[in-house]
Amino acid sequence: MRGIGAQGSTRALQQDFMLRTWVIHHLGPESENSDWSPEALGTDTVAALAMSPSQAATLAGNWRERPTEQIRELRQHKNLTAHLEWLIGHLQPGPTLDRLFPWLETRRMLP
Repeated sequence: MRGIGAQGSTRALQQDFMLRTWVIHHLGPESENSDWSPEALGTDTVAALAMSPSQAATLAGNWRERPTEQIRELRQHKNLTAHLEWLIGHLQPGPTLDRLFPWLETRRMLP
């Protein structure tokens, strides 16, 4: 179910990322269509993240003591990076991969 406001848009974006990753992983990438391009999906993922992996890791260290809004933001980052385990293997070496790879470890710390 889609929600209203930021939570709904985060959920819709996460679902979009997961669908695109599934198609890329199972049917193969397609460079002519940006929806099925790993690089385009990687760029879209980077653009959706409001903080860096190091910022998220710092906040996650004592997340139970954080205000609800910060916990929600950390959870949104975890959801928005859920597809990375499958996407990373399809990305070419470069700045997008370099920015996303640290999220694999960071998201394990997030609530």
